[in-house]
Amino acid sequence: MISSTIPSLLDLPNELILHTLSCLPTAQVLNLATVSHRLYALVCRLLHARLCDAAGLSGHTLLLECYHPSQKLTEPPLFCSYLSTPELDSCCVDDEGGSVIGRLAAMRDLYSTFRPHRRIVSKRAHPAGDIPGSRTYTSPSSSSSPPTTMPPQPVLALEPVRQILSLEGHELFTQLCCVTNLVRIGPRQGIFRSFITVGEGVIRVWKDWLASMAFSASHLVVITKEQAAAVAKGKEPDLACPAIETQGDWRVLWSDNKFNVGVRLKVKEKKWQRNAPVLIHADEEVSVSFEIEYQELVVRTTHLLLMLEQSGLQDENSGKAVVFGSFGAV
Repeated sequence: MISSTIPSLLDLPNELILHTLSCLPTAQVLNLATVSHRLYALVCRLLHARLCDAAGLSGHTLLLECYHPSQKLTEPPLFCSYLSTPELDSCCVDDEGGSVIGRLAAMRDLYSTFRPHRRIVSKRAHPAGDIPGSRTYTSPSSSSSPPTTMPPQPVLALEPVRQILSLEGHELFTQLCCVTNLVRIGPRQGIFRSFITVGEGVIRVWKDWLASMAFSASHLVVITKEQAAAVAKGKEPDLACPAIETQGDWRVLWSDNKFNVGVRLKVKEKKWQRNAPVLIHADEEVSVSFEIEYQELVVRTTHLLLMLEQSGLQDENSGKAVVFGSFGAV
């Protein structure tokens, strides 16, 4: 007697279901998580594996452009190296039959951190690059060096990246333009095989926030948001209350309202060195300057995974390279 029951996807073993789901993009895989508890657990397992792969960028590089609007044409992009993804291992799905409800929400709150670096420019390279038709262009066929399969990686400086932010006495805040791109390095300097914008926005940096961060760095303590408010009012904060590290770290400046991309800064106030007397009105507020150091670029790991998949689709649909149009000191 032939059974009239129609076989379904859930009749297959877990290994075959995972193999089938691995062919689908992440957005479609997540839609299947609500079908059953079994599919939910398999989706969690597959998503965890993809997040582990995405955290290492999978052959890509993150480029950070963070500058004051007046430095748009002079500030070079920063190459970011991977640091860590906290709590990624704790979100893995075990095979002991434990509860996996809520794992997807925990994975969504994961953030990967990267260290920004400046690229060391070779003195022998032409500032505009080897453009075909120019006198500095060298044909690949005439080059004496053997061909390589891997694209040349940029040489990165080890010292921290620092900038100076100056505010007049009447200014309450300044702004930083922040653009983060996911690129695949091409065979030559300034040429990328793919180019995807991960995040873009304008960060408003308040003077009170800079003063609080400078106080935290000078006293070698991590202060809370409430303690920072006391510093902004000119009061001495109560350091007996320990600061608690949370995912909503107030020390991170976010470039978008969805909290997908942000930068963690270290701030130091620049003291004025006056060798000559300067006449200042009693009611006039003195301008201040702060030195900011880019410690980490913080990117939501799930958002980074979606951008990596978008980059893969771009590689499949187009074989042309994208030329990064900045030929300055990059």
